Amino acid sequence: MQQTIAQALAGQLAAWEVGTVFGVAGDDILPLLDALVAEGKTRFLPTAHEAGAAFMAANQARLTGELGVCMASAAGVVNLLEGLADAYLDGLPVLAITGQVTAAKIGRPVLQYYDQQRLVGTMSVFSRLVVSATSALPLFFLAVSQAMGRQSVSHLSFPQDIWQETIEFEPAERPSLLTGEVSLPEVGGDLNRAINLMTKAKRPLLVVGKRGRGAPGEIKLLAEVWGAAVLVAQEAKGIIPDSWPQVVGGAGENWLPRAVRECDCLLLLGSASYEEAFFPPVPVIQVVSHLAEVKEEYLWDALTGKISLILKLLAAKLDGYQVSSSWQETIDSDKKELKNLLIRDSQDNSIPIHPARFIVALNRVVAEDAIIALDTGAFNRWFDRGFQANKQQILLSSFWRSMGAGVPAANAAQVHCPRRQVIALVGDGGLLMSLGELAMAVKNQLPVKILVVRDRVYNLEKNKARAEGLAPAGLEVPDVDLAPLARACGALGFRIEEPFQLEATLAQALSESQTVLVEILCREVPLLDLR
Repeated sequence: MQQTIAQALAGQLAAWEVGTVFGVAGDDILPLLDALVAEGKTRFLPTAHEAGAAFMAANQARLTGELGVCMASAAGVVNLLEGLADAYLDGLPVLAITGQVTAAKIGRPVLQYYDQQRLVGTMSVFSRLVVSATSALPLFFLAVSQAMGRQSVSHLSFPQDIWQETIEFEPAERPSLLTGEVSLPEVGGDLNRAINLMTKAKRPLLVVGKRGRGAPGEIKLLAEVWGAAVLVAQEAKGIIPDSWPQVVGGAGENWLPRAVRECDCLLLLGSASYEEAFFPPVPVIQVVSHLAEVKEEYLWDALTGKISLILKLLAAKLDGYQVSSSWQETIDSDKKELKNLLIRDSQDNSIPIHPARFIVALNRVVAEDAIIALDTGAFNRWFDRGFQANKQQILLSSFWRSMGAGVPAANAAQVHCPRRQVIALVGDGGLLMSLGELAMAVKNQLPVKILVVRDRVYNLEKNKARAEGLAPAGLEVPDVDLAPLARACGALGFRIEEPFQLEATLAQALSESQTVLVEILCREVPLLDLR
């Protein structure tokens, strides 16, 4: 069947069950946007800014493991990079489709022309310019296979005048190789070496990164057999409930369990980029899916393959391991100390509100299966200490951690999971970077709940400056009344000024069926052990 390139690409996206494409419209991609509407199966969800589109694509991939797709005009490609960097550094499959000037203008000093491949190539594994109609779909297939197979970013540039060229084309069914189910070898690495290290340990620690998401039962089995304390990384909260007896919480500036400080062997599932700063100098056995994920200093003791299988094998080979009763006492002591800390947090009724008091209140009202998208800021450290995860899922960048990602991440999650409670937890500085995405959440009828820690300062940076004896300019966030601003965008807006308002107002906000913003007036609190 004769189709334009735009029609063929729209049909292929639909055939491969790409439900949503995120982006900002522009004249050099209008034919594709028109074809998506006519085809009717793939939704184009507009964003306020191209960075928001790329963050949404990255977080859709983070949430589902499936391909995230974003789109921009030639001038918008630069803005896409903020979100593409998140996908690239965290190993998330994302395809960016961008417009380019007409073919006759390529390479000439004309409006909005530049070498997109050189630019995007720094944050992708594959970037190509489509130069002919006959190569358009083969390059699309190659781009998707690279994104899915290498779990990274692919990019295609389409000259503005190529969209209307025609080819003979029928949409191809989705290859099983591109389903996201990657066949893995049983075990790579020296299993016996790992077992030898583990059997010598008397004070073991098991750190759960996001790679543990598909193996909670196996994690618990190994932790019990090995007698290990369990630390759950920020982005992995909810994989193992904080209430489970072996879990000692997270690790960070505001809470560092004895089990972390005193362990003598550490098994790391995936990565824990933030928590690694707090690891003691002990043997680390990293367990990941692919060799490319192994950190260079862990190469000698790392294991690769199917995570659940590796954990089962380790547990079986440790059968009969003598668990240390004194180490279990340390684990119990950590849990008791953290519980007492949270009780004290719940009793802190000072004004402005302590961020730890806000997190305790959030524990009491959040849905047990909520999705929580975390932006970057000092409030994350209090969330890490105080949030008692049950079955919630956390969306958080591991290696990029750009401010402004929280709201678009929540929007993407709400698109994919319309019936689940979705929360964006952000600071006031991060919100101002992505304020347009609040307006787009309203426009797109996404009932996300945006909880803003408003302390009028880039608190994490101020803590770092203080630790280095510096007093730089530029650390203050504009003092904007955010609740009225949210209402001006069409959302509901609430303000919490005193601790006694927390539970009731948060519960009301989370029960609403539309976009809601809640600003919590918090005080600036120094972090206790900044690293």
